[in-house]
Amino acid sequence: MEKNKIRGLVDGYKKEFNDEPVFYVTAGGRLEIIGNHTDHNHGLCIVGNCSLRICAVIKQNSDKMVKILSKGHEYFEFDLEDLSVKTSEYSTTKGMVRGILAKIKELGYKIGGFNAYIESDIPEGSGVSSSAAFEVLIGEIVNYLYNDNKISHLEIAKIGQYSEQNYFHKPCGLLDQIGAAFKDCNFLDFKNIKDPEITGLDFNLPVDLFLINSVGDHSNLTHLYAEIPDGMRKVANMLGENYLRDTKEEDFIELVKHNKIEDPKAIKKAKHFYQENKNVLQARDAIINNNTYEFFKAIKASQDSSNLFLENTYVRGDEYLDSPQDIIDKVNNIPSFSEMGAIRIHGGGFKGSVLAFVKHEFRDEFVKFLNNNYASRYREVSISKEGVTKELIN
Repeated sequence: MEKNKIRGLVDGYKKEFNDEPVFYVTAGGRLEIIGNHTDHNHGLCIVGNCSLRICAVIKQNSDKMVKILSKGHEYFEFDLEDLSVKTSEYSTTKGMVRGILAKIKELGYKIGGFNAYIESDIPEGSGVSSSAAFEVLIGEIVNYLYNDNKISHLEIAKIGQYSEQNYFHKPCGLLDQIGAAFKDCNFLDFKNIKDPEITGLDFNLPVDLFLINSVGDHSNLTHLYAEIPDGMRKVANMLGENYLRDTKEEDFIELVKHNKIEDPKAIKKAKHFYQENKNVLQARDAIINNNTYEFFKAIKASQDSSNLFLENTYVRGDEYLDSPQDIIDKVNNIPSFSEMGAIRIHGGGFKGSVLAFVKHEFRDEFVKFLNNNYASRYREVSISKEGVTKELIN
């Protein structure tokens, strides 16, 4: 427990609620190691729990109310007697929390009132899904206070996804929530989307991780994100399935060979899906075998596929300067970087962040480059061994 961090949270809680909190809970963001836009078509991914975290001090209350203040945001509360969806709460934190409590109750678990004071170490726009971290945090608070931690990490992730889709009103897969709910690094197989296979990986490669933010707002790019799963499903439907995971690549190649698919964008997106699954398997094996060279090869292949086929490393027809692809190109032009590191688009893409993996011995040189070019826009991060933490405040 970081005493100074806890003390600041306790002070914030006491100021708002005129009381002493009892418990300290934290959850990390997610790092998409590899597996760009594959989960929604039941593909393969590797995700890590991020060292950037969201933290809360909490206490049960007996008045059947949820009361939350997040530093830098407005206080809100709601009565547990009303957990219905409210369109007025779409895209709000209040709606998200209400949805989490509603789903927990629907699943037959206990719910109850609590007070929470929350602070986040996750910078805005850092690309590690602060929303998923927040969802997991709230779910685990209710799990801890009222259910003796009987709700599994996967169930907590699914509850967060449900709330984001139905109460926050934003389409999302399950990758982000799993990354926030589980510790360390995990290989995910979404073939059974309702019960994905989650295999823990010991990430011991001798590399340092850096997130670098591009310039621009991706909040108005929903149509571009939607084109990716839509294109993949279009090809899957032509092959007689709902998702590409249930198709054979050789059948897809035959369709393309005989000009049976008229949509060139859909062809590219399907090509990415097949290629990216191979990249994920290569990266998984490299992590298991502690083979940095093979891991870098997989990361580079993933980036190439996202750029060439998904076309989500910058907005085509928009400003290239300071886009994710511009950052990636500049990093790749650093002398010796091809042997010392690898970099790829991180998450949804188009705007947002990129993720660089750099050998330990190259770290200082890379940090110097970042300070000279992106001083206020990068974060050194790591894969957290902790996941969600919960403990009494002494």
